[in-house]
Amino acid sequence: MQSSSSRLPLALPLIAAAFLATPCRAADPSDPLESMNRRFFGMEEALDRHLLGPIAHSFGAAPSPLRRALRNFGRNLGEPVVVVNDLLQGRVAQAAGTVVRIVVNTTFGVGGLLDVAKKNHLPHHDNSFGTTLGRWGAGPGPYLFIPLVGPTTFRDAFGSIADIGLNPLTYVRYRSKTEIDVGVAVIQGLGERLDGERDLATIRETSTDPYATLRSYFLQNRQAEITGKTTDIGALPDLDSPEAAPAKPASPTDRPPNSPPPAGPTSPPSDEAATPPQREATPDAPKAQAPDQPPS
Repeated sequence: MQSSSSRLPLALPLIAAAFLATPCRAADPSDPLESMNRRFFGMEEALDRHLLGPIAHSFGAAPSPLRRALRNFGRNLGEPVVVVNDLLQGRVAQAAGTVVRIVVNTTFGVGGLLDVAKKNHLPHHDNSFGTTLGRWGAGPGPYLFIPLVGPTTFRDAFGSIADIGLNPLTYVRYRSKTEIDVGVAVIQGLGERLDGERDLATIRETSTDPYATLRSYFLQNRQAEITGKTTDIGALPDLDSPEAAPAKPASPTDRPPNSPPPAGPTSPPSDEAATPPQREATPDAPKAQAPDQPPS
């Protein structure tokens, strides 16, 4: 769910609007710009259902070797950013492995169209300056949702812009550079949209508040990426749901009536508390039979 730094410049005017917007709603402390973010999320949903989604599905219908080749090419162009951030994080071994990936895929992989390094046990791994800042201890800052970019934070938005400056290829001039950069950004964006298809469908079908669920999933997933863990969308509850909110305090209020039964054989108010009184009644049963045994 991490947004691509290559697509961020396409949405710079919207990021400027985020800084100028006045927050009108801040139900979550991590999302002081929630009112504006929800409007952007609504715009993205409409755009995705009628334009971006169908285009992504058309891209997904293309022959898989062609899709992989295009994505491999774009990924290979972004590998220098991974190397720089690996070094900034002190991960020298990973940086060396990424350098080998660049050399192998550029030479033997036809300019990066084939991921030869992966077949030789050198898989790609993501890294960005936003992740570097997080591992240095910087907090995520306010949550942002930007159309064409997706969910991000102030830290990751700044990191994405910094990644452009950290990429040595930014300063290399070659023919049709602008067209290639835009094409790579579009291909990577469509690929990420296809990768997130299952999670997006799960959020839309099961959540009463898709915006809040996506926000929670993204923030947890980004923190997991920084700490080296993983997050599963299926493990997330239906967060910030209007119906679910009153249901949460209901379970704690049901617990106090269940606490007296362990102290005595009183009848429980719920089915869950019915078992403990039966266990207490069992030792009382022999006491009741004790006076009846001598006469017999």
